Amino acid sequence: MSKKQRLEQIEKIVNRRGTIEISKLGETFGVTQMTIRRDLDELEAEGKIIRTRGGAMINNQDALRESPVYLRMNERSALKERLGEKAAMQLRDGQKVLIGSGSTICHFARMVDNTCRLIVVTQSLDIALELSTRSNISIIIIGGELRSNTLSTSGTMADQSLAHFRFDNSFLGVTAIDAEGRLYDRSLIEQGIYGQIRDLSPRITIIADSSKIGQTDFVQVGQLEKGDILVTDDGIDPEIKKGFEERGIVIRMAASSAPEDEKDELTEKYHD
Repeated sequence: MSKKQRLEQIEKIVNRRGTIEISKLGETFGVTQMTIRRDLDELEAEGKIIRTRGGAMINNQDALRESPVYLRMNERSALKERLGEKAAMQLRDGQKVLIGSGSTICHFARMVDNTCRLIVVTQSLDIALELSTRSNISIIIIGGELRSNTLSTSGTMADQSLAHFRFDNSFLGVTAIDAEGRLYDRSLIEQGIYGQIRDLSPRITIIADSSKIGQTDFVQVGQLEKGDILVTDDGIDPEIKKGFEERGIVIRMAASSAPEDEKDELTEKYHD
């Protein structure tokens, strides 16, 4: 079989199955995994598939719909881990906290260790599963309609359930923050949380990398206020940072890039 024929067959397999692993493709075509990786890279460059860690998936993303959380988990993952670690420093023993959803928030959950006794309320299945391994953390999952691309619940049931709680801190993500501190999302759904969050939590911690700051998105869902915490990286525009701090917003910064020795470790960790 020629390379051209193999590429055509791989594309058909991915489109038919939705996802496929490199090892399976190697067995199917009797070639090395390195050859399959090159094939997948070529198909992705042509926009025919999407590469994932260890395989590929069908490229049928809607530009107006957020991509699946498991794909976004692999985007800038090292930076998201550093942001998550910085955000986890805000936790205190005995707190009752709300944890939102999203890939950056999932990385934050991974950084939450077992040293603090916490009660966590979340609408994210991924986060609930991640934190279920900590013996000192009690987890309450908010019910509602499951969103397949975020693996989180939403809707009237979720919003009404949240109204029963009061939190010490809330950890949330957004898709954009403009220079005035207005918070944005690409979906109306997040308004359910942000519309009542000020009544539920005296402090809000927003976790967002610097590429989201100074930007806007489809729906304004909230506003950074005095006493809120913004966890971002040191790539934030200095003028925007100064403006936020003058408004009483607390900035906690992680490094935007890893030291060279950490880069080597991460490269090995995330290599197919």
